[in-house]
Amino acid sequence: MKNSNKRIGGLFQTFSLSLIFGASVFVICGQSVKSTLLFDGRDASESAPPMPAQYDLVKREVRKNESAIREATGMTCEEDEFSSLDISGMTSGSFTKPNARQTAYLYELCRSGRAFGIGGILVVENSQVVAHYVYGENGLDADIAALPDINENGFSEIMMIGGGTGQGYTKSAVEIIEFTPGGIKSFGIADTYEDNFGTENAKKSAKAFRITVSPGKNPVFFRETYVRKSFEGKWILSAKSQKFSLRRDYEPKFHKIS
Repeated sequence: MKNSNKRIGGLFQTFSLSLIFGASVFVICGQSVKSTLLFDGRDASESAPPMPAQYDLVKREVRKNESAIREATGMTCEEDEFSSLDISGMTSGSFTKPNARQTAYLYELCRSGRAFGIGGILVVENSQVVAHYVYGENGLDADIAALPDINENGFSEIMMIGGGTGQGYTKSAVEIIEFTPGGIKSFGIADTYEDNFGTENAKKSAKAFRITVSPGKNPVFFRETYVRKSFEGKWILSAKSQKFSLRRDYEPKFHKIS
């Protein structure tokens, strides 16, 4: 089993950034608004590695459905699928039914180029697979994390964490998704980090976003902006919390296997 937590993913990230939950209260137009901290682009934590039994469960499910997986994505891999299968991340929540104790696994079967390939999401409850979707045409991700039901419908959302480096520039982002009876729903994408530390630009800089949400039927997202001038430099607040909209500038592609 290989360590994939630091792989390059489809949303341009070379390392997996951590999500941190917390509650805070701030004021907008004279009204108090409760917010939940979803993700802080200044952090660089990684999810815990899976146990051998968990890896074996994912491996059996993927190998059993490999023909359907390959047909659903239509991707041609450059790596040997029988040596490249890996679990990129795992998280716990109630993803397909309220109050359930489930675990979601993000796996990578193989690569097609630097960022694309065949990957998938498995949801397991009581050692049984209750949902299995594959993806990869838009790029693979490096990690996942559960969100605390930000639209208050009883289900845990999933945050897909990804990114990468190209020509000296590093960028990262997260996509928020949710399981529904009709398939996986994408709320959109939030950029979380960017820097030019790998370029020859004399003015080196990095920017990170602290993402929060005000939960509700229609969640409202906010972000603070921080900057620094070196990789080890101190982060400085450059813009206070402001409302923003998640990006929806691509068509999410998740294919149901079971």
